[in-house]
Amino acid sequence: MRAFERAFEAVGGAELLLRWQEAASFRRHRRSIAEGAAQKDLRLHLGCGPEILPGWINVDEQADGDVLMARLPAGLRRFPDESARLIYASHFLEHLDYPTLAAEFARQCCRILIPGGVLRVVVPGIQKIMEAYVRDDHGFFAVQATIHPERCSTKLEHLMYALQQDGEHKYGYDFETISKLLLEAGFREISESDCNASRFEELRVDYRVMQDDRGNYLSLYVDAVK
Repeated sequence: MRAFERAFEAVGGAELLLRWQEAASFRRHRRSIAEGAAQKDLRLHLGCGPEILPGWINVDEQADGDVLMARLPAGLRRFPDESARLIYASHFLEHLDYPTLAAEFARQCCRILIPGGVLRVVVPGIQKIMEAYVRDDHGFFAVQATIHPERCSTKLEHLMYALQQDGEHKYGYDFETISKLLLEAGFREISESDCNASRFEELRVDYRVMQDDRGNYLSLYVDAVK
């Protein structure tokens, strides 16, 4: 009991509970992880939230049902080297501090992927909203008004909400910046595509499909090959 109390005090009760929950969740998913890793064929859906991809290991910090509970990016260390063929993360990267945690996330994904494996990242298209701001595109911001809080009534308010989302977003990306992040993590080929238009058929699983008034998708879709 004393050992438990010391650990509880040293780490903090909430932190210790999260560690145990994560470890227990990995034990529950041990078989599927081991089988996929043995075949070097894991497919990981990271930061899944309520969106479940059938046939993938769906991972989120708030685990529910069959979702694997892992704190990201730290929990990625539990996956073996070169065990995954595909990794998908939609509207998650912008929630990590840049460059520290974002770089760690990218490095861990690269480590887990087999050579030739692919990471697909989807983030808010910050450059798109900045360009709309500059050209004073009222139609674009009319669409933004349907997905942003009512208090956003000016173009700048919409832009800042897309970038910050009341503090939930830690950073914003354009293709140049996300390419830099991924290349520095060890990926060798970075390409931009569009919604469900990845050149890798199995990665045409995008569920962030919001479009502007001209039919252009609002998100930035990027594939990175190890």
